[in-house]
Amino acid sequence: MSAVQDYEAVIGLEVHCQLTTAAKVFSPEAAVYGSEPNTQVDPVSLGHPGTLPVLNERAVEYTILMGLATNCSIRPRSQFARKHYFYPDLPKGYQISQYEDPICFGGWLDIDTDEGVRRIGITRIHIEEDAGKSIHDLDPSRTLLDYNRCGVPLIEIVSEPDIRTPAEASQYLQRIRQTVRYLGICDGNMEEGSLRCDANISIRPTGSTDFGTKTEVKNMNSFRNVERALEYEISRQEGILRQGDQVVQETLLWDAEAMVTRSMRSKEEAHDYRYFPDPDLVPMVVTQETLETLRDRLPEMPEQRRARLVGELGLPAYDAAVLTEERPMADYFDDVVAALIETGAGVAEEIAKPVSNVLMTDVLRTLKERNLTVSEFPIDARRMAGLIVLRIDDRISSTGATTLYETMLENPKDAESLARELDLVQVSDEAALLPLVKTVIEKNPGQVDQYLAGKTGLLGFFIGQVMRQFSGAADPKVVRALLQRELAGMDEDGNA
Repeated sequence: MSAVQDYEAVIGLEVHCQLTTAAKVFSPEAAVYGSEPNTQVDPVSLGHPGTLPVLNERAVEYTILMGLATNCSIRPRSQFARKHYFYPDLPKGYQISQYEDPICFGGWLDIDTDEGVRRIGITRIHIEEDAGKSIHDLDPSRTLLDYNRCGVPLIEIVSEPDIRTPAEASQYLQRIRQTVRYLGICDGNMEEGSLRCDANISIRPTGSTDFGTKTEVKNMNSFRNVERALEYEISRQEGILRQGDQVVQETLLWDAEAMVTRSMRSKEEAHDYRYFPDPDLVPMVVTQETLETLRDRLPEMPEQRRARLVGELGLPAYDAAVLTEERPMADYFDDVVAALIETGAGVAEEIAKPVSNVLMTDVLRTLKERNLTVSEFPIDARRMAGLIVLRIDDRISSTGATTLYETMLENPKDAESLARELDLVQVSDEAALLPLVKTVIEKNPGQVDQYLAGKTGLLGFFIGQVMRQFSGAADPKVVRALLQRELAGMDEDGNA
């Protein structure tokens, strides 16, 4: 926002999420991203005369799940409407959407800001079908049309005008993306257009309760672009008002290369779309039984998981935030902890931090370096638990654990077997280690004299000698204790 603080922004976001159903919302045609142009079309989505839409039940379930996850009320009976406007990539000439009675309404999401937690209201979440895609950059003189996207199921999430800064807008949008991905109803890929955001923005004198004239900004395909577009538009509107002019209500496109907004068309109002109930679709009814069934399907959401990891398992807030950012990683963490408990390694509060350390360092690094998802990661939860328990029990050293981890990425054997094959299991048997300890003391009388004279830092020298000469992996703690005991029993002349 501008450095001058006598204006404040009023921002509301309209977020469209493409649902990951196998079929389109009103027809059985596939809805897969990236297919050849115009290969996923059918008479219903193209609006051929005589065709009738049939509602995709899975799309309704996904919408209700999103409503429940965002604290919305669910309307028992709602109606589809026709929204009329002309786009060349909408062959029917109208879009099937919802208007007066959306299926989800009156919800909220909390976001974390520098000033603390802010609650952003959600006005509504409704179902609608997507339009096709106009392609302007493949032919110098023609606009090409791809109708594959026609009829793809969307939910539109409309926030209250509760957002005050571009940073808050980005944070809210990230929470929406995280939520749909946790629910498994949308992949949240902004670059592919499966999550799209439009922003309504106005400014007003700080302290005023009246709304200013708003503009709508479209074509923002990343969190950073959302922030940049809003920062620019706030500055532009401030400049207009400071010159004594009036902001024009219009729809704007964000030009990410030039870093400016450009006018697209005058802003429409609801009456411009000529909404009326769709005569081909009966009202949508959600029974209490259906609602409770879907409520039971809700996973543990990110904020609930973070609270559990901090409150019950004692993890630092930072660890909990990293591990719960994506649901697959959060699930993997829980699975590793559960597998460790089965081995008898300890209770969850004792082993959570060692698991967190490995996942946040080694695993996340590997996923990034190899461009893998958690489901593609080659060490499953049970094998990972086997590695961690060896380290918890001090049966392998930290260096040995690193070697074992790298080997397990390529070798499917369990951790115990690989550790033994690689001679990484630390020997803690005093009877096996004591002869070598005595030999090292006998071969280094000069260092013994210095140690007995008070230069106790030489203990590390003796430990190193034992570790290097032992065939295998000696437990350094046991070696240290044996050396201290043997050296303590010697007189100043180095005699036992």
